[in-house]
Amino acid sequence: MATGGKRAEVDERIKGWEQELERLRLALAQGPPEMHERFGDRFVALYRAKETAKSRWEAVRGVYRPEPEDLRRFEEALRAMETAWTVEQSLLSEALGLRAG
Repeated sequence: MATGGKRAEVDERIKGWEQELERLRLALAQGPPEMHERFGDRFVALYRAKETAKSRWEAVRGVYRPEPEDLRRFEEALRAMETAWTVEQSLLSEALGLRAG
């Protein structure tokens, strides 16, 4: 496999991101308008990064020998999502904390 046998690991990471983003989406949808104004753009950017990584992963996941460019694009998108996820931990905790409170 092209990703060094880490298929299940990548699948789980994407699944985890999707679950947390769904919680955040619901919190924003159910929160006051100010909450959406404050966090909406950051949520959209984070969601977009996840979708890019997921789409590029799907393009190489089941391919025995993916094109090097496709693999590079996936790895680039994965790194971008990992970075965005780390940077936006404050978004997740703050927005979900506001919704819970």
